This record gives sequence, structure tokens and C-alpha cells, in this order.
Amino acid sequence: MSDVELEIVPREPFREFITTDKRFLTLVCHRRAGKTVAAVQRLIYCALTHKRKGMDTAPLRYAYIAPTQVQAKSICWAYFRTWCSQIPDIKINESELRIDFPNGAQIRLFSGETFERMRGLYFDGVISDEDDDIPSVAMSYVILPCLLDYNGWHCSMGTPKGRGTLYRNLQKAKLDKRRFSLVLKASESGLIDAANLAEIRTEIGEEAYAQEMECDFSVARVGAIYAQCFQKAKDDDRVFDFKPSESHLVHTTWDLGSPANTVTCYWQKVDLTYRLIDCDHGLEMTTAERVSHMLAKGYNFGQHFLPHDGKTRGADNMSFASKLTEAGLPNVLVLDNAGAGAEARRIRSMHDLFPQIYFNESKLNQENGMFDALMDYHYKETRIDGRITSQVDHGFASHFCDAFGYFAEALTSGRMMDNLTKRGIGRAKSSLGRSMRG
Repeated sequence: MSDVELEIVPREPFREFITTDKRFLTLVCHRRAGKTVAAVQRLIYCALTHKRKGMDTAPLRYAYIAPTQVQAKSICWAYFRTWCSQIPDIKINESELRIDFPNGAQIRLFSGETFERMRGLYFDGVISDEDDDIPSVAMSYVILPCLLDYNGWHCSMGTPKGRGTLYRNLQKAKLDKRRFSLVLKASESGLIDAANLAEIRTEIGEEAYAQEMECDFSVARVGAIYAQCFQKAKDDDRVFDFKPSESHLVHTTWDLGSPANTVTCYWQKVDLTYRLIDCDHGLEMTTAERVSHMLAKGYNFGQHFLPHDGKTRGADNMSFASKLTEAGLPNVLVLDNAGAGAEARRIRSMHDLFPQIYFNESKLNQENGMFDALMDYHYKETRIDGRITSQVDHGFASHFCDAFGYFAEALTSGRMMDNLTKRGIGRAKSSLGRSMRG
């Protein structure tokens, strides 16, 4: 292939993004900042300049992913077609939304709604646009494995929609210098003049402006389930550091998954309040190790409530409930919470309980993920049999919020042990609010 000269002129804020060799990148940009143009420029730049071993038999492969195929085509295809048409011997496949370069490199457009089509492929680089609208399982089960063969890079980008994937990737980048991140707020970028910004602010309102133009992750995303309730808890001073009561039982509610995705919430009933005192997540432990970890906390345990799949038997013919009991965790119960409408009832019940819930901030911080999950848990529009319906998005937040929500079912089951039931444990008087501090 003869040398190709193509002039790429990125906007000033995106210059480092185009050429950085860091593997994981996060772009959080206000509307009309030009992040999609920068993404297209980076993909073309990499396709033309990147060198690695094995290119003769395994040419460079890149992907741009949008939430839907229609979005992928409408957002960036015209940019790809216009710029790449200047390259001699380029092949632009309209039907497959694919560009084949003379050096064998290839860029393809994909969608989050059909992410399984990427399974088994390999990529040298992938950009996920509006990443919060792409199923979180796509990254874990399909995209990341596609990057393993040739140490491929991944860019997560978009505008804030609650504290979902984009927010978590940004927090990782802040703690890891090996990651690249860029946050571009309209008030700081200088890309839109002040008069236009003022007009937009008036038209769309303060909350939408904060989210769309100032990249504010604290604004609840559309369809948020618990975000307003949790913000009210903060406003009412029900989120702070406090010591669990030594005179009250600690009950747990669970959401089951892989060891790392299993979530355990630790609760106390104290007078007319419910206190979420602790939470486990991300523990790569055996069942015996998990039970040992729990008992080492020193809590005066009452009962442990598992969802209905806690009684499902595995290949060893044992249920998870049985394994916990065998490992030394007493009073393990399985809730009968399966069936149509169970999730909706659970959410309604937690909305009713929320004004009585206090949150122990020191145990439920950013690293844990519970607070982020409560802000991000949301409904999304889904097409089923030609009808558009609103369903809970079962991404990362659902692990936490299912475990959180099972507390309502544990309460209403009538099976939860009262503090008076256990010998030697009396009902201790306690006051509410700020007096819990210290």
C-alpha cells in the first residue's frame, strides 16, 4: 500500500484523546462538544497508523458502538463516509456499515441492542458511544473478551445519565493514571458562546442543563426509581456515619449471582426506623470464606433472607441456602418472591419504607457501589412483541437494588425475628436523626 496522507484536525480539547496510547479511555462531554467527531477521527487515525505483530494474517479491526443500529448510522456514518472517501482504494460498504482500508484495517458500526453479533470477533479498539444506554453485560461478556487477543483499547463516552457505567469508568480513571479521562463542561470548554448557553438554559430548565451541558452526574436519569427517594434521605440528614446498635439484631438480605456480583445488605430494625448499616459486594470468595467474613464483623445476627433462587440446587445437588448453613451461618431463610409482578410490588414497598431508612455512609461509600446503584437504578423503554413497554434495567445497579428491595419482602413475610425474640436481647431505646452520630 502506498502512503496515505489524510489531514485530521481535531478540536483543541480532543487532541490528546486522538493519539493517547492508554488502554481505557473515558470521555464525558456536554452536548455539541464534538465528541462523536473526535471518536471518528481517532478510529480513522488508528486504522491508518497503528502497528502490531500479526497484522499480515489478522489485520487491524475497530468498532464503533451506539445504543441502536439506527443511532450508529445516523450519528457518525456520514462522517466516516465523507472523510474516508478521500483515501485511494478505500471500500465503503453501506449495507454492512463497514469500511475496509487499503492496509487491511477495518472499521465497523455495531449496536448495543445486538451486541451478541460481536461475540467471537477481535478488536484493536472499540468506542462505546452513550455508554449508559448500552447493556452493561455487553462489556463484561462480549466486548472485553474481544479486546484480549491484541491488547485492544476501549473508550467509554457520552453525556451523564445518572451514576451508571460512564460515572463508574470516570471514577476508575481518577484513581488510575494508566487510564485517560476527559470531562468537558460547557461553562469551561469555550465551544458554545455564553448567549447561546443562557438561551439553552432557559429553554430546557436547570436540571436538564446541569446534566446535558455541565456533565452533572447527580441529576437523576429519566426513569430513575430510587434516586429522588435517596436524595430526600440526604436532604433529611438520614445519610451519615453512625455505629450500629449493639442491642438490636442484624438481618441480611441478598441478591445472588457470581461470587463478585452477589450482594449482601445488612439491616437493623430500631424502633420505627430501618437502618442499612453495611453491604458486601465484589467478594471473590468461596461460601465458607464468605461466611467467615460475615461472622468476623461481630454483628449480632438475626436471620439471613435469600431470594427464591437460594433454594435452587446446583451441580453438587446443594442449594446456596444449604451451603451457607453448612458453612456455619444460622437462620438462613428463602423468600417466596418469584412470579409476575413481584419486582414491581417490591419497588412500591421500598418507596413506602424509604422515609424510615437511615444509611451508614462509612460502610456504603463509592467503592462499595450501593449509593451509585440507588441513583442509577432505572426503568428503560423496551420493545416486546411490537409494543413499547417500560421495564427495570437489569444492569449493575440491579444487583444492589434487588438485595436492597428484598428487605421489604422480608418484613412483609412475617418471618423476620423481632429483637425481643432472641434471649438476652432487649429492645433498646434510641432517638432518631442527628443523635445517632458518634
